[in-house]
Amino acid sequence: MRYHCAYLLSTITNMSLLPGRNDPCHCGSGLKYKKCHEARDREAAGTPRLRLLAGAPESARRRMLNIPPAAELNRAWELEIAPVPGLINNDPAARLAIVFVVAPPFVLACETVNRPSAEPGELAAMMAREVLGAVENSGVAPTHVSIRQPTLLKPLADALIPHGIGVMLEEELPGVADAIQSLLAHVYGGIVPLSLLRSQPETWAGWGMPPERVARMFDAAAVYHRAAPWSVSSTEMPIYVSRSGGHEWTAVVLGGAGNQTGLTFYHDATDLERMVARDESEPAAAFNGMQSEILALLFNTRAEIPQRMREEIKRARWDVAGPSAYPTLLVMNTPGGGIRQQHFDDLLAAVVSVPRFVAAYAPVFAGELPDDSGIVWTDPETGVTCRLEHEDEFFPAFSSAPSVLHPAGAQGAGAQPLAALNELSTVRSVTRTLTRYRAWLRKPAERKPPTEATVGKHADIARYFIEHCAYGSLKPVSAVNEYDLRVFLYDWYPRTVGGTARAAQAMLVSIRRFFEFLEERESIQCPWAWPIIADSDTFSERRKSFPGGYDWDERVESWRTENTLDLIARLLVPVDEPQAGIPWGETMGAVEHLLHREAHQLWLACRDDAVRSGISAPPLVLAYVFPRQRDWANSPNANCGGLTPKAAIARERGKIAAQ
Repeated sequence: MRYHCAYLLSTITNMSLLPGRNDPCHCGSGLKYKKCHEARDREAAGTPRLRLLAGAPESARRRMLNIPPAAELNRAWELEIAPVPGLINNDPAARLAIVFVVAPPFVLACETVNRPSAEPGELAAMMAREVLGAVENSGVAPTHVSIRQPTLLKPLADALIPHGIGVMLEEELPGVADAIQSLLAHVYGGIVPLSLLRSQPETWAGWGMPPERVARMFDAAAVYHRAAPWSVSSTEMPIYVSRSGGHEWTAVVLGGAGNQTGLTFYHDATDLERMVARDESEPAAAFNGMQSEILALLFNTRAEIPQRMREEIKRARWDVAGPSAYPTLLVMNTPGGGIRQQHFDDLLAAVVSVPRFVAAYAPVFAGELPDDSGIVWTDPETGVTCRLEHEDEFFPAFSSAPSVLHPAGAQGAGAQPLAALNELSTVRSVTRTLTRYRAWLRKPAERKPPTEATVGKHADIARYFIEHCAYGSLKPVSAVNEYDLRVFLYDWYPRTVGGTARAAQAMLVSIRRFFEFLEERESIQCPWAWPIIADSDTFSERRKSFPGGYDWDERVESWRTENTLDLIARLLVPVDEPQAGIPWGETMGAVEHLLHREAHQLWLACRDDAVRSGISAPPLVLAYVFPRQRDWANSPNANCGGLTPKAAIARERGKIAAQ
């Protein structure tokens, strides 16, 4: 590649004498420098050699610029604005970039720019001017220019097509890459892929954002660092983040593996996939073919950030969470190394909402719960949506879970989801319920009163179910739920009662009548009961498939397990009880058995609280319930003399072990 870097070096040297564009002008006019002396100073700073070229004959100009005759010049050009490392002594907000116009293998123009705009329209206008200037200098117009950045395609086309120059999008620009590599090798001593060129000015002012917006970023970063979302999981799970109506970014919480902490933002999820699949022996190769922008908010120690940034933070009094929590922004693969205001705001919103999302669903991030159906969550304060995609790991049994859960407990004025019975109240509760049920049967609202024999048959079947709730789960029918009905129909009745197919179908009719009583007389609605009772085929299959025998027989255990797995999949019992606060034993003492019933009832009530609040995906419901169960396990409980359930169970197990 033949190209001159004298102009570039001269420009960088002369720029060290110029103030920033938004600084007060040195003449004392009170205007910003860009509105006062900038244009005249830049003209004066141009090299004498290049000014003389303006009036030189074409042959002399081509010879001095190393440009071949027009007939030999490639008409397929490449165009790029690339960030380059470099400082300007009296401009702490410097952020250098170079506009390259290349007709391979010749560089037709390379213009250094300080703090170029990050907005596509403004960038495209500046780059189009460079192309048209190169056309004027070379005397040749390209058929088209190739660029890498999709966001520049339309505004550049709008600017160049009227001049007969097309614009094409290419993943790689070999001519530009060669020019930049030569520059880095000769001037800065470094060689990196074109897409790895990064921008990281010495001060936050280099991004050109209003100070109040930067202050908000510091406030959010301090809260983020104190929340330490990387401590929840050692894996870096991609989180898809978007603001209402905006672009969906792929975010990764950094620091779980003990490395750099922060948050990385990928505009294109494919770039993250490329990074994950990279060859470890050639890590830089992962950046080849990068499609779009990568933003990273990183936390550093005070000593690791530039002196100018330390002074800037101190002067502005921005919030910093600790000595290792100084936030810096790194940008890769953006046009000119800038960050658009919209993208800055996207990142700011993610810094606020991502740690809340991770905290809300910590069991999922920690690998304790599956996210088989995916998770979608919207921050109620910011409106930011975070989601996790489907993962097919964790619990195999969970794959049969419904994708959307519905309430599974009693509703209505008469419902008491957490009501409990004891040894003294169980008989009274059963008797009272049966008495009221018989009275309701004898005086139906819209049908002929049944015979006393019919009342007796329905009441006998109802007694089975009422006693199943009272003695089996120590609760009245006002606390009935889907778990109770499914266990009764698909486990207890086939094992305990059996009987003929005709008697079994009659039992379903009686159970339906009892739930009608609950709804009409007791104001207890159970909408989940009707489809279960109507599914006579499943009930019949469970009854027929019962192998007979005792509960400890292997075939009976296997038969019962089928129903248990179904209940787990429906989240009617905890998926993994140790995650609910206590690792329950296979055999339980009296205290543990009582507390297990209480915990299960609380589980079902919390499950319904989650569903009724709008949380319907199984993983989200689990993430909602588990923390509440853990709180219960570690809180004083009246049923165990004021001890916490965990402590009471540990004490009981100790006594049993000592016997």
